[in-house]
Amino acid sequence: MGTRHMDISEIWPPFALHLRSDDMELSPVREADIPELAQIARGGVRRDGIEAFLVNWDSGTDEQVARSLAQYHWSTRANFTVDEWTIEFTVRVNGRAIGVQGVTGRRFPLTRTVSTGSWLALPEQGCGYGTRMRRMIIEAFTRYFGAARFDTAYFDGNDASRRVSEKLGYSPNGDRSAAGQNGTVLTEHRMVLRAEDYVHTDSDLQVTGAEAFRTFLTITT
Repeated sequence: MGTRHMDISEIWPPFALHLRSDDMELSPVREADIPELAQIARGGVRRDGIEAFLVNWDSGTDEQVARSLAQYHWSTRANFTVDEWTIEFTVRVNGRAIGVQGVTGRRFPLTRTVSTGSWLALPEQGCGYGTRMRRMIIEAFTRYFGAARFDTAYFDGNDASRRVSEKLGYSPNGDRSAAGQNGTVLTEHRMVLRAEDYVHTDSDLQVTGAEAFRTFLTITT
């Protein structure tokens, strides 16, 4: 009798999580995704050089961008604990990678709060994908994991990020001075969305792997 090999999602339950709505799919970044993500991030992902990130991962040569991207995704797994975690989802439309949607939680079973961040390849920006992929995260985390609050932020000038948040019902939540990826001091505007203020509209959303992820995070209610 042959020996059954464990699937990687049995070892690392976040890998089992999969979200789908119409032609868009979100699944945690795997090794096989990294070369494709590096390819679509070639030359950077910021339109008009507007600072969008705290870490300057999308500057430099294509090789430097690819290595920064790979190192970051490896670090999210290495540093993942039940009390503090980040999941980065590869976002695909009709099977092609278009960007990444991130979700971070700290003591989530108690706080029921997550923060989000994302990026899209330059040719995919302005198509409404940013709103759709964040909406899928909000829908999934409220329905399946009991999230009560969603935090996000944007730098002065990053109007695309601000508009996505406003479309989804986020409200202003103060600001702070922060060092941007170019080493300049910028105003970071914070925004918040509470679950009770969110209007559910994605009736097509399908989520698999939710129960394994709930168990992994020790969510009991």
